[in-house]
Amino acid sequence: MTTPKSSPRPRLWSAFALLAGAALALSACTSGGGKATRTVVVTNSNGKTTTATTGGATTGGSTSQSPKPGIPVHVALKFEDGSHFGVGIPIIAFFTRKPTDGIPFQNATKVTVNGASAKGAWFFETSSADKKYPIEAHYRLQNYWPAHSQVHLDLPVKGLSAGAGLSYDDSLTSDFSTGAKNISVVDDTTHMMTVTTDDHPYGTYPVSLGAADTPTLRGIKVIMEKGVSICMKGPGYNECGIKFTQRLTYGGEYLHSAPWNLRNIGHFDSSNGCTNLTPADAQKLYAFLEIGDVVTHLNAAGAKMQLGQGYGDWNVPWSLWQTGGLVRTR
Repeated sequence: MTTPKSSPRPRLWSAFALLAGAALALSACTSGGGKATRTVVVTNSNGKTTTATTGGATTGGSTSQSPKPGIPVHVALKFEDGSHFGVGIPIIAFFTRKPTDGIPFQNATKVTVNGASAKGAWFFETSSADKKYPIEAHYRLQNYWPAHSQVHLDLPVKGLSAGAGLSYDDSLTSDFSTGAKNISVVDDTTHMMTVTTDDHPYGTYPVSLGAADTPTLRGIKVIMEKGVSICMKGPGYNECGIKFTQRLTYGGEYLHSAPWNLRNIGHFDSSNGCTNLTPADAQKLYAFLEIGDVVTHLNAAGAKMQLGQGYGDWNVPWSLWQTGGLVRTR
């Protein structure tokens, strides 16, 4: 569904060999696989005592042997460190294998907002963006991220179990910041899009949504990417040079300029699913909104937006989100 931004990874079995070798080296230094330690005190004829320890090295009172690592599960994060987003952005992680137990991963996750601990949860799903990463997980709070904040993620998961016979082979950290709380609500009854910023009115703009046979999805969406000029193709149309595009779904819903549709904008739904704007309004909103900002199509005629159709995370009830989705986390 999304593509991890990371450099090519080393071969998984090479990483496994290195981890296995490290485990063997460690086990040779512990008492779990050797004889028990014994301390002997000897007193000679002059009353002088000598203490000797035999039977192996001491381990601070622990006799447990370090567990052998399982098949490695590598984790990568989608977004670059130091990125800046709107308050609706999810943290996205990719996995080279499907964990069968998400509880250790969830419990190890530490997130702070402006230095204070924040409570969120991971939700796992399949991913088709990169065959090396067939599983992805999204992390969010119960509500949107606080605006104008610094977010820090710590994933100290290297060596933790990912389920029977599986273990994570890396640990990660990430930092990003949030901007203003920009929320756009599109009302298909009035054909108007209302934008607020930090809970204050910013503007209202006429729109045209999807026609009856190509309806716009209903629900909460997040701006995923922005492009100055792209081509769009679909049943009955092939347009290039479309400007001020802001992607809302993988299937091709955008906010964008539609100079060919001025007579319908603000009056009638006639697009192929996108939110058509006048050129001036599209340019203004392109400059103002950012990746991670929330766009809600309150009562669009299409089906309800699903998680896998974009960053549809906010359409999943919090009670369901906390279960972990594809991989149980509680």
